[in-house]
Amino acid sequence: MSNSNKARVLGLIGMALAAVLIIVLAAVFRKSKNVEVSSRSFAMGSVVTVKLYVAGDSEAAEEVQAAIKLLDEECISWRNDTSELGKWNRTAAAGCRVEISKDLANVLDKSLSLADASDGALDITLRPVLTVWGIEDADEKSFRIPEEEELQKARENCGRKDITLSVDMGLGKSFLTRNREEVVIDLGALGKGYALDIAYDLLKEKKEVTGGVIAVGGSVLVFGEKPDGGEYKVGIRDPEGLPEDVLGYITFLSGTAKTCVSTSGGYEKYVEKDGVKYHHIIDPKTLRPAKSGLRSVTVVCEDGAYSDGLSTACFILGEEKGMKLLEKYGAEGVFIREDGSKFITNGLSGRVIFE
Repeated sequence: MSNSNKARVLGLIGMALAAVLIIVLAAVFRKSKNVEVSSRSFAMGSVVTVKLYVAGDSEAAEEVQAAIKLLDEECISWRNDTSELGKWNRTAAAGCRVEISKDLANVLDKSLSLADASDGALDITLRPVLTVWGIEDADEKSFRIPEEEELQKARENCGRKDITLSVDMGLGKSFLTRNREEVVIDLGALGKGYALDIAYDLLKEKKEVTGGVIAVGGSVLVFGEKPDGGEYKVGIRDPEGLPEDVLGYITFLSGTAKTCVSTSGGYEKYVEKDGVKYHHIIDPKTLRPAKSGLRSVTVVCEDGAYSDGLSTACFILGEEKGMKLLEKYGAEGVFIREDGSKFITNGLSGRVIFE
């Protein structure tokens, strides 16, 4: 080989090596350029915060906010007369099968599953009783304890057995039927958790999103890698403190699969009258604020809707029955008792840190 040919070959090899080096450096640079993007809004009666770790430009945080708002306003809100559920509550005739969307069918299916598994502790038809109590919107001056007769009359308009969710496999469609027009559905016990499921389904298709934290009120989703490789920490609110006060944290390793954390407790919405706190989580059996010996319950599982609904059901059922319910769904939990003591299920051993 002549010297000129050798030089040409060496030059080509050098160019190839340089190209490989550029590709490697670009990959390293892109990885190091993972940035945090965040947004904050209001939906489902709660603050919605989205924090994502993104490689490159992305509108994912805004898309998540829009998806959650759409789910609330156009699908599952009972307060909004123009949402799909609002229209059904207001107009569906008794005995008439009404075709419903996939999202509404999914959250209803999980709601009814929890209603059955919890022996009615979770009741999505309890809205008439909640309205009589009025705790969600009342203040101490206007609040009054309803008479037993009022509660029993309201109970007559409730009934999980008066609603039927059916699927026509041939058509691939879902239908919702009620036996009595007085029965209405309120999905507040699962809605925020289901919003996390919607958010994750959207984000898992976006390759530039490597991880993140999304919070809708008391329900939180963590998933994926953190750029610094550190742990995710989800706070456990202090039931006796201010909204920003925490008792401790549940930790999750960077790279964790989809994990949802939901908390329910008597501190969320309540009215204090003559030194007694009346909270908004009503026990369907007593028709009164639940008294289960608990201040709060935090539930950890993969499914957002189940984590949300389970936290409410377990708060109503109490520690012993609540633990059994968690086992049915492969979920874990942190129970804060009225005396301030705590119980942590085995699956969270070593991952809960109290301050």
